[in-house]
Amino acid sequence: MAQAIRYRVDIDRRTGAVLVGIPALLQALDVIWMTRTNLRVMLLDFGSNLRSWLSEDLTPALALQIYGDLASTTHRWEREYRVREFQFVRMSQTGTLGLKHGGLYYPEGRFGNYDIAIPLNATPRDLGRYVPELAA
Repeated sequence: MAQAIRYRVDIDRRTGAVLVGIPALLQALDVIWMTRTNLRVMLLDFGSNLRSWLSEDLTPALALQIYGDLASTTHRWEREYRVREFQFVRMSQTGTLGLKHGGLYYPEGRFGNYDIAIPLNATPRDLGRYVPELAA
């Protein structure tokens, strides 16, 4: 008999709504990527150095450093997601930087189970079919 997938359940930081599965993962990635290192008292190495790159002129070498920083940070702190690709999708002179990522989502990765893998390209319209229904 097949066992039900144990999706991560979290609370949305902005609305207080319940997040299940991929939306919870995306919120966790946002926290990891947007937290500067040395800010959390008991986890000084938690986070990424993404903001330190934003004041530099974007060159191919810098893009590779940004990709490397985000991929290694994700691999270290998020056991449910493995990045496979990054792509810059929006840049502006005012400092806006848009980044699309894709990879494999492992819903039970936090338990060490990597048998279930769901391909993920972070576009909002693709997320609905992987989010389980909450029991009423």
